[in-house]
Amino acid sequence: MAEKKIEVLILLFDEVEVLDFAGPFEVFSVANELSGYQLMNITTVSKNGEVIHAKNGLKVIPDIDLGQIQSVDILVIPGGDGSKNVINDSWMMSCINKLIPNTQVTMSVCSGARILAKLGYLDDKAFTTHQSVFEDVMDLAKNSTPKRDERFVDLGKIKTAAGVAAGIDLSLYVIQGLFGQECMKNTAGYMEYEINSIIK
Repeated sequence: MAEKKIEVLILLFDEVEVLDFAGPFEVFSVANELSGYQLMNITTVSKNGEVIHAKNGLKVIPDIDLGQIQSVDILVIPGGDGSKNVINDSWMMSCINKLIPNTQVTMSVCSGARILAKLGYLDDKAFTTHQSVFEDVMDLAKNSTPKRDERFVDLGKIKTAAGVAAGIDLSLYVIQGLFGQECMKNTAGYMEYEINSIIK
């Protein structure tokens, strides 16, 4: 009997930073493709399943709406200016908060750390985020410790990535943890992406 595939969910919202979600999507999708599509199911989600308008006007059609999701193994929370609206949307925040406890990995990219901070997951914890967002996160997360020079910070289930392209680094790191270094290297090689930050 085939092993159960890992369910990857990528959150989308208006004014999401494109590479924040597209970078992780590419990493997880390439790893899956190179493994004959046997490892993961990758799904995009928005509040109501309707088209979202990403930063600088890119339109994206999500696969599903947030209310339909019951559980997920990997949750990707990207950033962008729209994250300011998400943290003030009590319904979205409640849905996200219900998913996190049962995930294997919940990872934020860039200012997506605002969402984890508002939900309390970064209280008394180290984190990284976009260079312009550290103060925002520290205001939201009590006694949090900024790691301004790190590409990503691993707290176990909760992981945070620095700005924009750093989401690729963290996604490759997650692939390595789940499927091994060879899978990660093959994925990075296909993408022609330097992996110095992942292998230390």
